[in-house]
Amino acid sequence: MDVPEYRRRYEAELAKAAPPKERGRAARRALTAAKRPSAAARAKAIAAAPLEEESLPEQVAELLATLRNRKEPRTVRMAALQALGALDFLGPRFAPFRADYKQALREVATDPERELRESALELLAIDKDPYAQELLVRGLKRPKDALVSEAKAIQFLGYDDHAEIIPVVRQVYKRAKGAAREEALRVLATDPKSEKLFTRLLQDKTEKRSIRRISASGLQSLNPDAFEKTARKIVADETEDIDIRATSLSALAHGREAREKPADPKLVDTVQKLGEKTRSPAMRSSIRRFLQSTEK
Repeated sequence: MDVPEYRRRYEAELAKAAPPKERGRAARRALTAAKRPSAAARAKAIAAAPLEEESLPEQVAELLATLRNRKEPRTVRMAALQALGALDFLGPRFAPFRADYKQALREVATDPERELRESALELLAIDKDPYAQELLVRGLKRPKDALVSEAKAIQFLGYDDHAEIIPVVRQVYKRAKGAAREEALRVLATDPKSEKLFTRLLQDKTEKRSIRRISASGLQSLNPDAFEKTARKIVADETEDIDIRATSLSALAHGREAREKPADPKLVDTVQKLGEKTRSPAMRSSIRRFLQSTEK
């Protein structure tokens, strides 16, 4: 099947999906106006086009051409990108086309369309592509060259646990706000030098709950004993935020289960007393889990 034939097929798929009356109207409009289907219609047709082994080379070629064509509407190119991403899961059957697909993603990684370049960079980052990582790091070092937001860049780089981005992320954290700050902390959860930072943030009652939760997770990952010491103080502190107390207690229960540590009678007594007076569903759930962990 050649490329024009493939195009006719996916446009036919759209016609089949339309109600009978709409099909008739669409056909008449097409005959009189002699126009290509709308961008929305073409995007829908690309998504609905069936996969057939004998036409796979033509199908991939058409999708790649559509993705690369900057004159095509964004929605149509996004549909092509999503279809190619689905085909990538075919494994060996997609292997002959994978190099060209990756090259197309690298081209789209610097596309003027934000949504397209963001999706392309994420797909490449998941695959630990060095070129994508270089672009993302460059954007963090020189924000004027950034292709995606700081938060997205850090998130994408975080897909590779071995990427040497920790020093860059430490610098970004110092200036980061909002989502970028949270993503930076998630990456720093693998950085032993960030233990003091996580301890300070977890103890800081003026910090956002989301930051303190991420810090709790990061500290527990880096130094379980240091986390347990801090978390116990938080659980026992009646002036603490109830959600943070619940989060800390739940993490303590998980740590006990994972490490099979013996129960501390003093902590168990504190938790039991807390259970007698708290009305928080989250805290009640954490208390129940913690007490169950002490019975093992």
